[in-house]
Amino acid sequence: MRDSIIEGVTAVVGQNLDVMEKAFIRIDDDGHFTEVREGNPQHRSRCVRYKGKDMVAIPGLIDAHTHLGDSFAKDVGIGRSLNELFRPMTGLKHKLLESVPESLILKSMRDSALDMLRCGVTTFADFREGGKKGVMLLKSALKGVKIRTMILGRPDYYFSEEEVVKNSPMPDEKVREVEEVLKICDGVGLSGPNEYTDRSMKEMSRLVRGKIFAIHACEDRYSMNFSLRNFHQSEVERALKNIDLNFLVHLTQARDEDIELVSKAKVPVVCCPRANSILGLGFPPISSMIRGGITVALGTDNVMLNSADLFREMDYTSRILRALEKEPSTISSKEIMKMVTINAAKALKLDKEIGSIEEGKRADVVFINMGTKNLRSVKDPINSIVHRVRPDDIQAVMVGGKIVYGSLPECE
Repeated sequence: MRDSIIEGVTAVVGQNLDVMEKAFIRIDDDGHFTEVREGNPQHRSRCVRYKGKDMVAIPGLIDAHTHLGDSFAKDVGIGRSLNELFRPMTGLKHKLLESVPESLILKSMRDSALDMLRCGVTTFADFREGGKKGVMLLKSALKGVKIRTMILGRPDYYFSEEEVVKNSPMPDEKVREVEEVLKICDGVGLSGPNEYTDRSMKEMSRLVRGKIFAIHACEDRYSMNFSLRNFHQSEVERALKNIDLNFLVHLTQARDEDIELVSKAKVPVVCCPRANSILGLGFPPISSMIRGGITVALGTDNVMLNSADLFREMDYTSRILRALEKEPSTISSKEIMKMVTINAAKALKLDKEIGSIEEGKRADVVFINMGTKNLRSVKDPINSIVHRVRPDDIQAVMVGGKIVYGSLPECE
């Protein structure tokens, strides 16, 4: 095996996403960045050399919240409410799941993962339903797909609203199921506090034992009102009280006091603006979260409703934030880009390995061709990455130092 060098590239480097022009990137045969510097490389012999001229290298994008399992029914639910589509065991999604062959579910999940690579996504975190079987289905679908994956499973069990209020215990067989799920995945990703009792959340938190634990919260008014009416606590309060959380998802309906609690707890939040918007749920209070010092990441959420395209997610988020605040400088493009790179890596506890182009980290890189008709004459690459770049502008995608999509021209 030989080192790889990309020469003459414009690189977006470090956790601050600084632009380094006419740089070179050296990657060792184990797939780590070993040099990221301006100028020309020394010791080029016995290296595979690639031309980076007219390209921008950015960190591999990280989709911090997905549901690939619903890829078999794209766009069928647009125009329907969250309750109609997804409420456990009764929504349209679950009825459709019962009527389609497993082979279609597998193929659709695989297609979505491959499409992610085409869109520059090198890592994604999936909330996987269906207990152990659901986790194994996703693993089977991803076999041979060179994408970095975090699978967060859950027991195939939900409490009724009456059981939630009574604080019923989780059945012993479902506790054992959580233990079995945790043996084959990266942690637990729950649907929401109102579908679990305080006792069950505490029990699962104990079982996770250092793996990732995340949960949806404050996505819609119904859930918020149920929690406040029955517990005199918001979903955020219940989640923080009962779970040793790694991150929260959504917080679309979060109150100021919820944001303050999350800030004090130093828990990252993964927001899904396009999914929330298409469901008519509103837009998450991202500006307030940032002002509160919360690490904010982005996810594309459910493939039933959304393409897994983080370029669209960045563009949409940036534009809506500026529109809502009625202030074009309310957020920088760099802050938006961090939400799908280093911030997402922090939320997933992977920031020591990925999320930025830095020496010692895994070489997950997206190479953007700045010579396309769409990108010629670009003057600010960060602004363009957030607002203009499309998947068809991608020259190549690299995961762990290996090109897994597209190609790079070799030096003569």
